[in-house]
Amino acid sequence: MNIKEIAKLAGVSVATVSRVINTPSAVSDKTRERVQKIMEEQNYKPNVFARGLNAKSTNTVGILCPEMNDINHAKVISILERLLRSHGFDCLLYCTGSYLPYSKKNLELLAAKQVAAILAVGSACDSENDKAAFRAVAQQIPVIVLNGLVSAPGVYNIFCDEERAVRDLTAELIRSGCRSLYFIEDNSTFSAHQKRTGFLKAIRAAGIERQCGFIKVPLDTHELMHAKKQVESLISKGVPIDAILSADDILAVGALQALNAAGMRIPVVGFNDSDYAICCTPYLSSINNRTDFICKIAVDTLNSLLNGEEALDRVSISAKLVERETYVRGASSSQTTGI
Repeated sequence: MNIKEIAKLAGVSVATVSRVINTPSAVSDKTRERVQKIMEEQNYKPNVFARGLNAKSTNTVGILCPEMNDINHAKVISILERLLRSHGFDCLLYCTGSYLPYSKKNLELLAAKQVAAILAVGSACDSENDKAAFRAVAQQIPVIVLNGLVSAPGVYNIFCDEERAVRDLTAELIRSGCRSLYFIEDNSTFSAHQKRTGFLKAIRAAGIERQCGFIKVPLDTHELMHAKKQVESLISKGVPIDAILSADDILAVGALQALNAAGMRIPVVGFNDSDYAICCTPYLSSINNRTDFICKIAVDTLNSLLNGEEALDRVSISAKLVERETYVRGASSSQTTGI
């Protein structure tokens, strides 16, 4: 049962039920008794989050993220801030300053500011430590994870099915004749793990795992140049490369520069469909993980919870490939990266 159903059964408005729950003295004795009787009969327990929203003195939502200098995180925060403001919320941003798993301290620092809810951008790989940290705070206020996954009570997850996106694209490249594929990665978050898993599943299914490989770029480095140098090293050693996929556009741009310098024309596909994809020559094809849609679902979920309504604890959306010059479906390798 939710507050709307209780209101319907009692023959009153949702606002009246809300007043019975939060400010009983504002409702006549007869109406209050009728609503309370319906709630008892239906074993309805008021949503603690909705009650907290009405009782608290702040209308602020906390946003937790690793790094502000990450173009993808900056985009998420910008979209969230705009959406939340349109719903009457203020924002309180807390950056951890690293890509390490969010700690209990990170979450508690925001919760202590009496925020109505916490929106966490990304997550680690769903470890027990993460679950414990999130579980403790989620008992007090809603916690919504964007493009991450934390399987804990009271935590709501909205993410893109990035594993499937990478798996399907890799399989498509293999069908087109590619046999020596490389994947560039830079961290170990839930999102990064999903992309790696998708690549692995595709090359294993095709039986070409030994012919393919990973290029690891350390965090806190000049990632573009590091990716470029690693691809240059493979080229100088004569390692066959039929296609390159990347966990992030900036890494793919580095690879593209190395390939351009060597005069190589092979498929190159980045991830996130950021501005980097159109700040290079040729324009970079990229998988769009639909950040704007994820943010919208997260804010809609937040509003549902604070209004005493139910919400799905896990929502997965599909990605889409944005085809540009470095890869076009059905084109041969020599047509995909014109220099």
